[in-house]
Amino acid sequence: STDEGDILKWLRQLSSSSSSSSRRNFLNNMSKVATSSATMLAGVASTANALDFDAFEKGIVETDTRKCDPKRDPKCVPKLSDDEALCQYGGGGNARGEACRRVKNAGGKMPEAKKEKSLGGAYAM
Repeated sequence: STDEGDILKWLRQLSSSSSSSSRRNFLNNMSKVATSSATMLAGVASTANALDFDAFEKGIVETDTRKCDPKRDPKCVPKLSDDEALCQYGGGGNARGEACRRVKNAGGKMPEAKKEKSLGGAYAM
C-alpha cells in the first residue's frame, strides 16, 4: 500500500542522511505519524461514544416513561388544557363555571370537592 511505500522511502532517506539531519528528520516524521494516528483514533472513538450514548439515553427515557407514576413524580402528570386548568385551579366565577361545563361535556375529569373538617369551637370565630 502507499503507507508502506512511504515508510520505505523514509527509511532509505534516513540511512542516506547525515546523523544530525537524520535524527531531525526522524523526529519530524515520527511526530507527524503520531499526530495523524492520534487524530484518527480520537475521531473514531468520539463517533462510537456518541452513538452509544444516544442509544443509552433513548433507552433510559423509554424506561422512565413506562414506569412513570403521577402520584410520586409531578413530571408524569399529563398537561392540562386551558379549560381543565381553569376548572381545577381557577377562582370562583362565571369563567370557571363555563370551563367546568366544557370539561364535563367533553368527558374530562372534574375536580373533586374538598372535604375538610371545620376547626369549630373558639377557632370558628
